[in-house]
Amino acid sequence: MKEMLKSLCVFSFFIIFSACATTQQGLPAKYDLGKELKEINQINTFQLSSWEEVDNQSIILETGLHKYYLLVLRNPIIGVIPSLTIGISSTISSITARFDKIFINEGGVTQYYFIDKIYELKDRKQVDEIKKQLLKK
Repeated sequence: MKEMLKSLCVFSFFIIFSACATTQQGLPAKYDLGKELKEINQINTFQLSSWEEVDNQSIILETGLHKYYLLVLRNPIIGVIPSLTIGISSTISSITARFDKIFINEGGVTQYYFIDKIYELKDRKQVDEIKKQLLKK
């Protein structure tokens, strides 16, 4: 009986420990840009023209007609972003926050990163300002 109780306690400890280890932490405060930028849920991607790195947890997409969007990822990217090829797993011709993800293939291994937030940027000037702001923090 004592062995069974001891085993139950050890099992319970591992369950609680693994639940804590897998609990998603919130985004760093620097990505809470709702007061400065317009947060949107979805963007059309049929004219996606380029992307650029901001930091290891955010990228900027440019679509046709010089429209810019800041994508904030749920988790930081592991690796050096400029040397990676990225793709976007999206529904039809749009990207939806908290549903779609970017993927990175490095050395035959594909890693997926969910898009947590999408912010619409006004112009190239705002792109540069936001990049500067996020890199300071």
